[in-house]
Parts: sequence; C-alpha cells; structure tokens
Amino acid sequence: MNAVKKYFKEECQLLMLSLEHPKSSDFYISVWQTTRSPLPLLIWRTLLFLSSLGIVIASLTYYIISPVSFGYWFIYLTHWGLILKVFATGFGAAISARCYFYGPINAEFTLPWYVKTFWILHNVSVPLAFLITLFYWAILYNTNFLEEMNQALDIAIHGVNSLIMFLHHMTSSHPTRFLHLVHPFAFAVIYVFFSIIYYLAGGMNPLGQPFIYPVLHWGETGTAIVVVIVTGLLLISLHFVTIGLGTARNAVANRILRPSVTVHVDEAVALQNTNPQITTV
Repeated sequence: MNAVKKYFKEECQLLMLSLEHPKSSDFYISVWQTTRSPLPLLIWRTLLFLSSLGIVIASLTYYIISPVSFGYWFIYLTHWGLILKVFATGFGAAISARCYFYGPINAEFTLPWYVKTFWILHNVSVPLAFLITLFYWAILYNTNFLEEMNQALDIAIHGVNSLIMFLHHMTSSHPTRFLHLVHPFAFAVIYVFFSIIYYLAGGMNPLGQPFIYPVLHWGETGTAIVVVIVTGLLLISLHFVTIGLGTARNAVANRILRPSVTVHVDEAVALQNTNPQITTV
C-alpha cells in the first residue's frame, strides 16, 4: 500500500506532465542490453517499422484495387491507429539510427523535439493498438462487420498490430508516466469529434449506412455516448496495463541483467569511442 501511495504521489506531480527525462539513452538503448550500442535496438526497431509499413501498404493497396472508394480507408479508427503505429516505430528507428551514426543525444537542458514526438506517439500507439484489437474481436467481429478486404489482412491489422506495439514497448527503456494518459485520451477525443462531424456532414460507410461503426451511430445518440464512455474507460485501463507492462519489463530485466558492479556511463561520450570514460563503485 505504501508503494502505491508513493507511486501516485510522485506520478501525479504536474512536472510529470512534461516530456523530460534525465536519461536520454533510455530512448535508444533497450532495457535488455548490457552494452551502450544502439545497434541492436536499431535493427529490432527497423524490423518492427518495416512490418508496420508493410501492413499499411497492403491495406491501402486492397482499398485502391477494390470497388470501394479509397477515401473510406481514412474514416476508420483502426487505420488511424495504423498510421500512428508507423510513425511511432519509424521515429523509434530513426532515433536509434541517429545515435548509432552521430553519437548520444545531449539532453542536458531538454530532450530534442524528435524524442518528445516519439514519446507521445508511443504513449498513444501502444494502448490504442490494444484497444483496437479488443474492440474489434469482442464487438465488431460478432456483428459481421468487415473493415478489410482480405481475411488474412483483417487478422494482421486487428491482431498483429497489437503484437508489434507490445514488442516495441517491451524492448524499450523509456518510462510510461501516469499523467501521460492525456496523450491517448486526447487522440480518442479527436476521433470522437471527427465521427460526430462526419455524421452531421452526411458521411456514410462503404455500404451506404449513416455511420462509421455500427456501434457508434450518432443517430442513436444515447447508445453512442454509452459506447464512447465505455471505450474511454477501457482506454484508460489499457494505459495502466501499458504502465504495468513497462514496470514488469524493467523488474525482470534488472533481475536477469543486473551487473555485479554498477557502471555509470557518461552520456556525452560518443558511442564510437573505443575508450569510454566510466567509473565504478
């Protein structure tokens, strides 16, 4: 109980709303590493990025060659999540590549904009991927709702997407803060307003029905509001799940990889330096 109180006391400070972190290497070195090289995480993140990009390209291609108007691809929350996932994995790979070729990030005064952007994208993409998977297979799939033009692609988008972001999260080192809940929540609010505006503007789905998702029909306002509230609470819960996964990741990694001697690394030393300055205690 004291540990829980201590956690919320620390995490609920307004300072935790910021996008600052004292250890910049947490954004380009995996928690599972025992070296300072960003190369292992660069290779891993590149694979995740290419996988994400391949899924998006495949989905777009099926819409382009199908009788359905290509524009409908952009109305679905799933596809918004796919775009965010590509940017999140892409920024992660780019940060690792930048550090591999040019050396560590100097965060003496503040983290660079691209690191902060990556942090926000990651904060949104991980719980959103979990939400999309749960929402689709628990609700939409039972209504015979088909969002994709191919069954295998349907599984990839509504299942593999979560696996990719899970692997991305579990191989990172940076923290997921409690107050950073505002990032996925803000994204969800934006999509809700989009769906309302789309409905009021007379927008329809590919079948000519006046809604994007059958469970989010603004012509039935009461039901739509209940769905939004329940989904919002689920998203909040999944943010806590993301925090829990990160905590478990760190605990397991520390137990397995904890060195017998504590090493303090000078963040300013170039990664290519063959004689890094370290001190031991």
